[in-house]
Amino acid sequence: MYRRGISSRTRKLVIGGAAAALLGSALAVGTGMSQAAEQGNAGAGAGSIDALVPALGFSPGDPNATADRVGPTGVNVPGRCPPTQAQVNAQVALKNGSLPSGTDLESRIQRFERTLSAIQDLKCPASSTTLLGRLNSLTALRGNADRDDVLRGLGLNETPADTGSGQSGAPGNAGAGSDDINALVPALGFSPGDPNATADRVGPTGVNVPGRCPPTQAQVNAQVALKNGSLPSGTDLESRIQRFEKTLSAIQDLKCPASSTTLLGRLNSLTALRGNADRDDVLRDLGLNETPAG
Repeated sequence: MYRRGISSRTRKLVIGGAAAALLGSALAVGTGMSQAAEQGNAGAGAGSIDALVPALGFSPGDPNATADRVGPTGVNVPGRCPPTQAQVNAQVALKNGSLPSGTDLESRIQRFERTLSAIQDLKCPASSTTLLGRLNSLTALRGNADRDDVLRGLGLNETPADTGSGQSGAPGNAGAGSDDINALVPALGFSPGDPNATADRVGPTGVNVPGRCPPTQAQVNAQVALKNGSLPSGTDLESRIQRFEKTLSAIQDLKCPASSTTLLGRLNSLTALRGNADRDDVLRDLGLNETPAG
């Protein structure tokens, strides 16, 4: 009896130990699968989020500022806005376990929408960045039969508003011929309007513009050439500013508002560099018609 009692208890302990071992194995496998899934899910780590959050397109504000400043879309924004890119990245990570990492249209749109939401959480308006205009240029592609072709040439967080109509930024001899004018006029940053449109549409800065605006890039280039014997071809600050100013003037000659393009915001990011001791360093990395606002 005594030996049978010992044997029974031993048998229970062995069975219990085996069950615990099986449960432990199952948990380990489940945990491993969960970790693997997380590692494969874009944006699960801070490094991934940083790579996936779109750039804000404007220099950070002064956190101690009490006065407004002109934002990248040409309207006044709080001087403390936008937050730094690092602050926005952290807020996006806080609110989202992951971000979609695809280069397809809907993945791009979601990244911009979630970043704009983080900007608002940080008490800054969308107009303190170029995000809304760039998002609008993406949502305008929904239902566009050529959208795959448009997107194929874009980087992870690039948008049609970042690249304009695909105009080359190749330097040339200022104003010597129409080809050079075409190379020197900045891209408008938004798809041309329908010349037959009678209703407004939402422009790249988030405000309504005539549906026929902006003109095509070719029309603007021709108007710039008509009004100007030459355009400055330099990559210095004042040459860049003059090219944008003369292009905006041509837009207005063609009866369209500046807000039907992204030109004014990009020009403002250039004029903000006047008097900046680091402006040469900022400009050195920019292409012919690139600006700090994208």
